[in-house]
Amino acid sequence: MDAVAGFQGAERRRQRGGFTMIEVVIAMAVLAVGLLSVAAMQIYALRDSGSARHKTRAASIARAQLESFANMPFSDPLMAATPGWSSPPVVVNQEVAASTGTEIEQSYNVQWRISNLNLGPTLKSVDVRVTWNEPNRPNRNVTLSTMRFEN
Repeated sequence: MDAVAGFQGAERRRQRGGFTMIEVVIAMAVLAVGLLSVAAMQIYALRDSGSARHKTRAASIARAQLESFANMPFSDPLMAATPGWSSPPVVVNQEVAASTGTEIEQSYNVQWRISNLNLGPTLKSVDVRVTWNEPNRPNRNVTLSTMRFEN
């Protein structure tokens, strides 16, 4: 009887016991993989948000340039047809506040191309291209186009 009572006591202790060392190690490994995945996603999110900010700024610069062409008289020398993209490009710097003053976060190159269309002398095509470079992502660009009608 004593052997049976000892077996039942050990069985009760096992039911009340905590986790085994193997279970703890496996749980920690699963937690570590999860935390590393979250950290990697955070790094990608930060990089891609910077890239999206640059693309939004480039589109804003291109839109502003198109608006300036829209407000020019049709006879303005800048509205003359160009054989290709304007050269040299106009540089627009995006500045940010820093502890030492302001720093240039990103430089954008703005070029445009104006073409006479075969539909008549009063219709021109206007393209504005903004280019910039990012670390590990060179030659990024945004191009906006419109048509300008002389009224």
